[in-house]
Amino acid sequence: MIPRRDSDMLSFLIIGGSIAGLACAYSLREAGHKVTVLEQSDQGCRSRGGIRSPPNMTRLLNHWGLGPAISKVAVRANQFTFQDGWTGEPLGVLVLHDKLMKALMADFLYIQHGELSSIFFDLARNAGVIFKYNTRVDSIDPWAGSVTTQNGSTFTADVIIGADGYRSVVRPVVVGSQCMRGVLDKRVSINITVPRDLMRKHEDLAPLADSLEWTIWLGDDCAMHGLQVKQDYAIVMHVPSSPDLPKHETWAEQRPIDRKLLKLDRFEPRAQKLVGLATSMTPTHYVVHEPFDNWVHESGKVVLVGEAAHPLMPNGSHNHSMSIEDAMTLSTLFSLPATRQHTPLLLSAYEELRQARCVKTQSSERQKRDFICLPHGPEQRARDDGLRGARERALLDWDDADDEFLRDTWEEYIELFAFDAKEAVEDWWTKWGPAVRARGANGAGTGGVARYGYDAENLKPRLEISVRRDGVVI
Repeated sequence: MIPRRDSDMLSFLIIGGSIAGLACAYSLREAGHKVTVLEQSDQGCRSRGGIRSPPNMTRLLNHWGLGPAISKVAVRANQFTFQDGWTGEPLGVLVLHDKLMKALMADFLYIQHGELSSIFFDLARNAGVIFKYNTRVDSIDPWAGSVTTQNGSTFTADVIIGADGYRSVVRPVVVGSQCMRGVLDKRVSINITVPRDLMRKHEDLAPLADSLEWTIWLGDDCAMHGLQVKQDYAIVMHVPSSPDLPKHETWAEQRPIDRKLLKLDRFEPRAQKLVGLATSMTPTHYVVHEPFDNWVHESGKVVLVGEAAHPLMPNGSHNHSMSIEDAMTLSTLFSLPATRQHTPLLLSAYEELRQARCVKTQSSERQKRDFICLPHGPEQRARDDGLRGARERALLDWDDADDEFLRDTWEEYIELFAFDAKEAVEDWWTKWGPAVRARGANGAGTGGVARYGYDAENLKPRLEISVRRDGVVI
């Protein structure tokens, strides 16, 4: 076991009380560091929308000992189903086979956003994290490691963490003019929640209310998907962007249901009725950026995490998993037996460990969204025929499916799901730890981010899964 840091602790100032910020706050405080969180909103702001926790995220929550708390509020997924948006015809299915999930050592869960946020907040507060709500940041001095708020207060820290999301105020300080360049996505993502008790009053919607499936309706140039989270059914719709929508909505802003904007006439009656039970919706626009060159300021005192570092398409499967991986990576690095002089080097290691994986995930998420939103035409018909053709094989027991089908279906998912951010850091330390400790303070804290030329793309997680006819082998 790698020894833990037990002295020379740091002060961290986290800007943003999102799940990314809370996860960083809790895990860094557990590592022994002093942590303060600045959040512009009040503590009571909690979303009822649903998030997906794929195995790579669930495994890290379990690492932190959150399993029992999560089990009380989460729903364990059993499969993903694809349906024709207009007719409701079942097209395809992706079954989360027990043997595969057992090998991954973690489940695919549905969790209400507010529930997960509350769990992390309680853990962080009980661990001794200091929270400053209704505190809006005005400016950041990366060289001094200081933050000035709009009411004139100043906070200083050894490390400032920008965990302030998609419209980060910290990002321009780190990234510079690159963060101003981007292209508005052609689609808008919309969150809607419907009480499950209300759904149960309708014979055709009652099965959805209690289903463990993630149901996806494939519409004409749009898509809709839904899953149950606690007392609600969480719906996400991806539709063509509209000039009538303001471009600066946040996840906390709600608007009346707009059937025309939602393209409801392109969906089956059951889907239309489901959305009709809702009273409001939350649209979210997305600007597509080229991956940012750096997440760490050259001072070695400011770093980006979560959506501030790698803005993902809204409402994907890995928005929160990538943020949780960031938090685990950063906190594990700062749990290593290093000194404050190694801080710039550890931040550099975080950047190199995370960038390639997040870039690949960003691309994968957009491709999957575009796949379910194909406009009617040859590509759409080929997609649907492919889903129909694979449906029977997908429903077979894992041991009965052929190797080629399993490999084609699961290879990309396994690459995403099997990764363990904690073990990735431990592998990095095994390789570079002796050199880091040998250098001591020489060159590690001289103003600027030290690098070892580490190639994160070649790091393989210890959890290796191969697909074979006789099962999943670790």
